[in-house]
Amino acid sequence: MTYARRAPRAAVRAAVVVPLLVLAAVTCTAVAQAAGAPQVAALANVDVSSDTDGFHTERVRAGALWPYASWLDYAGVAVQNTRYAQDHWSRDAAGVVGLWRRQDSATLAGLVAEGGVTQVAGHTRVIGDADWSFRPAKDTGIELIAAGDVVGTETAIERGVAYGFYAASVEQRLTDRLTGIALAGYQSFTDGNGRTHLRARLVWQAIPDEGVNVELRWRGYRSQQDDVGGAYFNPDRYRQWQGVGALRRHVGSWTISGALGAGEETVNGSDTHPVRTAELRAEGGLPRGMRVALYAVYNRSTGYVASPDYAWREGGVTLIVPF
Repeated sequence: MTYARRAPRAAVRAAVVVPLLVLAAVTCTAVAQAAGAPQVAALANVDVSSDTDGFHTERVRAGALWPYASWLDYAGVAVQNTRYAQDHWSRDAAGVVGLWRRQDSATLAGLVAEGGVTQVAGHTRVIGDADWSFRPAKDTGIELIAAGDVVGTETAIERGVAYGFYAASVEQRLTDRLTGIALAGYQSFTDGNGRTHLRARLVWQAIPDEGVNVELRWRGYRSQQDDVGGAYFNPDRYRQWQGVGALRRHVGSWTISGALGAGEETVNGSDTHPVRTAELRAEGGLPRGMRVALYAVYNRSTGYVASPDYAWREGGVTLIVPF
């Protein structure tokens, strides 16, 4: 079945789950208002992705946020189901995650975190994504990152292979228009493999008043194990660089950003392939205090599948409805 035919299934699941969530949120709101408690909001999210290897992923998430002060300040819980499919094979992964967000509206410094568990192919795995950023000085930012998920290939899912990623980055303003960012991290896999990651980025504000930036991005990693049984792409050494043009604009209550990039990746020091990136994101307010975020990404670079022409695309929407 093609990606175009699979994607509506996620919308159908959302159409069933979201009304039930709204009903539950209304009930919770009535109880909360009677007790003089903080505001409640409903959360709905749908993400779909596919790649040139025929692997498809659909995730539907629904949850309740309480207390909810704003889209930058809330706590909550959500249930989700992720469907992985390729050719005649498919697996569903049900999960539950806790949510926490508290960020400064001016700088976005603060904590954004989600964490929980999922079960797929008889394996229970920890999943999550946490990002804590702060600014110890006016021109310096520090970011601590932790993330975990299932490795997205058929073989890895059947074996229950998952990963954890832990990193720290430093952002330093070098001149009025030039900023440097460096990241170091470690990725551990449940099959015993591990990777050491290094990343760097230079960002030049080409046209500051228009939100236009020019970036040079570099990243690389080194794997500890040579053989992972064909579960996923696992070179000994991987390097990639890209030149990127980026735009970020505020239009009313909306923030719109995008990027186009091109470069080259090098596998094991000699095998090179072109790299392409396209990103688009829009986020803003709707009537009655609602908040929506939409995004789409195209990336041509080697991920978990060893193919010189490998590419993947992903899109999604998140909606927050206060009550």
